[in-house]
Amino acid sequence: MADEQSDLTQVNEIFAGESSEQQGQQKTKGLWRRDNRIVLLASVCGANELGSNKKLANLHDVQINMDMHHFTTRKLISESHLVFSSLQQMRGACSEQSLGKGVLLKFSKKYRSILHSNFLELQMKVEDSDNPDNILIQQLKLYKIMELIWSLCEILFVESPPDGVILLQLVEWCKWHFPTADELVQECTNSSDEASPEQHPNYWNAIYSLIFQGRVTEARNMLKLHAEYQIQVYDAFSSTDELLRKMPLFSYHQGQSVGEFEMKWKHWQDECIKRLEDGDFDSNSELKLLCRILCGDKDAFVMLSELCGSWYIMLVSYLLYTNPTISLYDLHYHSKLCTDIFGGHAELGALDTILLAALKFDVSQVVHECCTHFSNWWLPTHLTDLLFHSELFPPHTTENDTDLREFLLVTYANCLSSLDSLWNVGANYLSCSGQHSLNYLTLYVERIPITSEKKASKILRLCEKHGLSSVAQSVCKQMIMKSIQHGHLGNALLWCVKANNASTAMYVADKMLEEYAKHGSFVNLDVVDYLGPTILMSERLTFLGKYREFHKLYADKRFRDAGLLLLNLLVSRIAPVNLWLSLLMDALPLLEGEKLIYGVQETSSLLACLNKLDQHSDPFRGLSETEKFNHIQKMKHLRLALTNNLARAVVHCP
Repeated sequence: MADEQSDLTQVNEIFAGESSEQQGQQKTKGLWRRDNRIVLLASVCGANELGSNKKLANLHDVQINMDMHHFTTRKLISESHLVFSSLQQMRGACSEQSLGKGVLLKFSKKYRSILHSNFLELQMKVEDSDNPDNILIQQLKLYKIMELIWSLCEILFVESPPDGVILLQLVEWCKWHFPTADELVQECTNSSDEASPEQHPNYWNAIYSLIFQGRVTEARNMLKLHAEYQIQVYDAFSSTDELLRKMPLFSYHQGQSVGEFEMKWKHWQDECIKRLEDGDFDSNSELKLLCRILCGDKDAFVMLSELCGSWYIMLVSYLLYTNPTISLYDLHYHSKLCTDIFGGHAELGALDTILLAALKFDVSQVVHECCTHFSNWWLPTHLTDLLFHSELFPPHTTENDTDLREFLLVTYANCLSSLDSLWNVGANYLSCSGQHSLNYLTLYVERIPITSEKKASKILRLCEKHGLSSVAQSVCKQMIMKSIQHGHLGNALLWCVKANNASTAMYVADKMLEEYAKHGSFVNLDVVDYLGPTILMSERLTFLGKYREFHKLYADKRFRDAGLLLLNLLVSRIAPVNLWLSLLMDALPLLEGEKLIYGVQETSSLLACLNKLDQHSDPFRGLSETEKFNHIQKMKHLRLALTNNLARAVVHCP
């Protein structure tokens, strides 16, 4: 709490209530935090009855749009991202202007299955909890509504079924999302009372609900449970059962034409109307109401509007018995009748406006309403992208105009940026956003906080994949500076190689050599083994590589090769002068060994290097008295060893 209050001192103050008539003044400070959070400090200064000053302060941690932080939403994001990436890859490999209906339907069902899976997971958690969290319940409702909207858009926009089939699809949509009929049937048939099903208060409601969904076989089975139903007697029940049995069903996939079905339907409905007018059902008001439904009587649907529950369920049921071969583009013409029954446009909610826009085949309005009413951008983003590949959205026409898909992908990726574990997912959405994708991606990656080596490597691979060379250089520079600050020179050298930065690599190599000159040993010298050909990018790196090779030869007891390599490093002047003494000291064990390593010429060259080092303008600069003494003693020891080795070399010279 103290840290957050100290942070608040860095922001500007906003004053409210500056009127002189107010006794106190409200003073508010705010600070943007990560993860869509604002910390607000509100204080009120005023005068109490005794005239003394009084100050009250409250610190508020305000979280904005936390839907994306819920555990189920993270699962939704991760799984749908795989589907999204697969769709983009398929679109990139396709030479056609748009993907086929079958392909888009496949991807749409994948998205919908992910939604349903998350809905079932939430439902199980709510059912298993004695006191479910309110956020959990809200998420459950959200997923149910999103699946409802997505499945309707899938039918209307993706499948686009022909006349006669669209209504059958909508009936299935009602069955799947509104299982009221099944619940009522279960109540009647599974009742613990010994009374017969027809005595249950919801018996007739169950039958009407089945009729609304065109489930005539199940409705007939429910009628047969009635005590007055008799097989051998032709009465109102038998007449109703016969009408339900004769009700024609459109068989599009079996080759039935729309004209043929409409003729059968007209004959069947004329028979229903005739029996109703002849008074076949006057003895039973419930059966008479059922027959009125079969005849498409508007007043019958109005009477049972509460059983429908919503205007869109009534619309599907009403059209099923009035215009079963309706065209996809004529659905919205009949929606006003049903919305008026439920109170008109004044009573419509957010879901109603979205479904109305879908029935009007107004894709842009559907997306707009989803953006307006939903608390996250998942649904409008993925729905727009899916429909974009079917070319239902017109491309933007001017250079300054940004299409809807691009806007939604950028916005959705921006929401994902607040989740540390999903930054790479957001980057992938930006990379597929359109013609400005690289610009968006560059700005996005530049703002990703680098918290670990692993994350930095992932960002670097992302930059290499999309050709963001400037961002890659920036990432490498950040990691180089962090490594140097923490004393990890070997790691800093690796990042220099990744950045292909010769000047910085030389600087790091000099740092490593300074450490060696000071302490007599290298830190992380083994990292040089992994540099490969890049070791030639800098003179210092080349020296480090050769010096590393010398140590390996010496460790393998290949003293002759190690001695010659060390001599070459000194004679070629590739080694810095301040390291010559260290290199000559490395040659000391070779000079004092039993086996003669250096001949007359090699020993003379080493003596020349020692003499030049001795003639250096300021060999003791920056050294303490003890270090100066040690330096002089080393020089004397080296000179003596070189002189003795020269004598041995002269004696053994042929």
